Amino acid sequence: MMAFVAAMGGEALAAGPAPENAPIVVAQNEGWHPLRPLFRLFGGGRTQKRTVKEVEQKKPVVRRAPVAPKIVEVPKDPDARVILVVGDTMADGVHTGLTSALAETPGLKVEKLVQRSQGLVREPEWPARIIEALETQQVDLVVVMLGADDRRPIQGKAGRLTFRDPEWERAYRDYVQGVVSAVREARKPLIWVGLPPASGPDRRADFLYLNDIYKAQVEPADAIFVDIWEAFLSEAGKYTSYGADVDGTRRRLRTEDGLYFNWWGYRKVAFFVEQPIARILGEGPALDLALPQNDPDFLLLTGIASEEETLAGAEIAPAIPIEGSLQHKLIVEGRALPRVAGRADDFTRPAE
Repeated sequence: MMAFVAAMGGEALAAGPAPENAPIVVAQNEGWHPLRPLFRLFGGGRTQKRTVKEVEQKKPVVRRAPVAPKIVEVPKDPDARVILVVGDTMADGVHTGLTSALAETPGLKVEKLVQRSQGLVREPEWPARIIEALETQQVDLVVVMLGADDRRPIQGKAGRLTFRDPEWERAYRDYVQGVVSAVREARKPLIWVGLPPASGPDRRADFLYLNDIYKAQVEPADAIFVDIWEAFLSEAGKYTSYGADVDGTRRRLRTEDGLYFNWWGYRKVAFFVEQPIARILGEGPALDLALPQNDPDFLLLTGIASEEETLAGAEIAPAIPIEGSLQHKLIVEGRALPRVAGRADDFTRPAE
C-alpha cells in the first residue's frame, strides 16, 4: 500500500510503501500564502501532522453527574411510627432525604402526601387533603414544605389579587393557617420547613417574605418552624449552588435552575428536620444531637420528657439526702459541718 501525505500548495508526494501497522497520518493543509517560503525558512508554516490517536485524545471530556446513592431500608417494625411529609416538589425531595436518613431506623418510617408544583395558591384544598390522610392512615408526625411555587396571583372573590398586596397576604395567611389547623386539630405534631435561598435577588426577597408568613402562623400553634436559610448561603452570605453535604464533603447541592435541590441537597435539608423529629418522637440517628445530655441550659421543646420532668401543676417530691451523708447530717440532723483546717470558717489560732 502506498501512503500519501498532502503537501502545501496542493501537491501529493508519494511516501513509499507504508510499514505494516503504521499509524495513519492526518495532514492539515493551511492553504497558499505569499509569504509561505519565508515561514518555512524561519521554521514556521510547516504542515502539522497528527495521528488518529492524537486526534481522538483531544476530544472534549464529558463529565457525568454524580449518581445518587441507592437507599436500602431495613425492615420496619410492625408498630413503627409514621412521619408524613406533605407538600409540593420540594416536599417530595425532603421525603427522599428523610427516607435515606431513617433507612436504618426500624422504629420510624416515612410516607408522603405530595402534589408536585401544586403549592397553596394553585391548590388551596391542601387542608382537606391533610385531614383525609390523617383520618384514613396512622400518622404520628407531619412535616410540611410548601410555597416554592406560590409567587403568583390569587383569584379571590373580589377579583385577581397581586402577589404581596395586602389582600393577597391576608388570603395567603388563611391558606397557611388552614394547613396548620388541619394538623394541630388532629393533635399531631407539626414541623414546617422554611424555603431556602434561591438565585436572583427578587426571588430571595420573596422567599424571605413567605418564610415570615409561615413562621408567624406556625409557632403560635405550638408547632416547629425549621429555618434552613443560613445553611445554604456562602460564607459571604450570598446564594451558592455548592456547600458541604452531611458528611462534610463540598459538592453541588442545588439544581441548575437555582431553585430546587439535588439528592445531596435534600439529604442536607433532611438533616435539619431529623433533630426536631428526634426531640418529638425520641428516636432516630439525630437523637444525640437533639438531646444533649450534658447541657444544663438545654430546653426540651416537646414530646419526650426526662425522668426529672413533671407535668405542669404536679407536685415535686422533696429530695431526701442519703442517711450518713454530710447533707443528711446538716439538713436532717441539724449538725454543724466539721471544720476543715485553713478553710474560711476555721477560726482556730495556729499553734505558736
